[in-house]
Amino acid sequence: MVLAPAGLFLPFDDVAVLAALRQVLRITPAPVFSTLLVGDDRLVGALTAAPEAGGRLDQDPFANLFPVLALRVEAGILGSMPAPAGPTTQRYGAENPWPWDRFSDG
Repeated sequence: MVLAPAGLFLPFDDVAVLAALRQVLRITPAPVFSTLLVGDDRLVGALTAAPEAGGRLDQDPFANLFPVLALRVEAGILGSMPAPAGPTTQRYGAENPWPWDRFSDG
C-alpha cells in the first residue's frame, strides 16, 4: 500500500500519476491493483497485492510518489473478481440497467 502523508494528495491527472499508471500497464500485472482517491480527482495512494512478497511488489511505480506501507493479509481479504457477465454500459429496455451480475430465468 502506498499512502500520501495526512493532508497531502496529487491531482489524478498530474504528470507523475499518469506516468505511474502507464508504468503499471507496462509491467507484469498484479492480481490486485487499485488507486485510492478522495473525491474523483485527488490521489492519496494505491493498493497493489500479490501472493508473494517481492517480484511485482518491488516494481510498484506508485512507490515513487508516496511512502510505502507493506502489509501481510490473510487469504480471502483481497482477490480478483470474475469479469461482469455483460456490457454494463448497455441497456435493455427504457430504464432497465443491464443485469451484469445475473440474468432472469424468463
